[in-house]
Amino acid sequence: MHLYLDTCIVNDSFVLLQTHGGDKLRSKDVKQPLERWILEYVALYYLLDLDHQWELEFGSSPVMRYELEKMRVRNGLAGEKKGAMLQTYDLLAERTISCELLPVPDSLLKAVSQVLPDREDIEHVCQAVLGGWDYFVTTDFDTILAHAEQLKPLGIVAVSPRAFVEDNFLTLEELVRILHGSWTSLEDVVESWINEIEASVVL
Repeated sequence: MHLYLDTCIVNDSFVLLQTHGGDKLRSKDVKQPLERWILEYVALYYLLDLDHQWELEFGSSPVMRYELEKMRVRNGLAGEKKGAMLQTYDLLAERTISCELLPVPDSLLKAVSQVLPDREDIEHVCQAVLGGWDYFVTTDFDTILAHAEQLKPLGIVAVSPRAFVEDNFLTLEELVRILHGSWTSLEDVVESWINEIEASVVL
């Protein structure tokens, strides 16, 4: 399956990588309240970790690089984040068969614009449709995921990491028990991730 990653997924991946490596995070980099978002972080971690086993291909488009390059850097941690996210984009570009900005027909631009209000969201979705991606993975619940049903007729399935994992493979509870042993619960994993993320936040 081919998964187009929204820019917010690269931000969420940065949070996971920093936490897993024992590095520091700014509070503004972590979705809040954390208890509400933690299951999406956990699902994304497994999604990225099991890509070969599940035969997944990740990718994006130059729209992501454009968004990342616009990020303002006001301190060292912000610069570290921007650099890491641009490296992630470059890795995605290397692994994607075609990672170029595709010309968008006026009809598609108009159709997507009638569903989504944000210009960059519109551009992302248009590139995903034209690229023939199976899924558009995002944690943008307020705009893209709120209109997921309206986007389906246009040729793209917008999902969150948790929804993708649980709709296509296993529930997070089942996945945790398979990977970590039957004695481990999802609550244990969630508590561990929350503690580690909170310990990484310095600003």
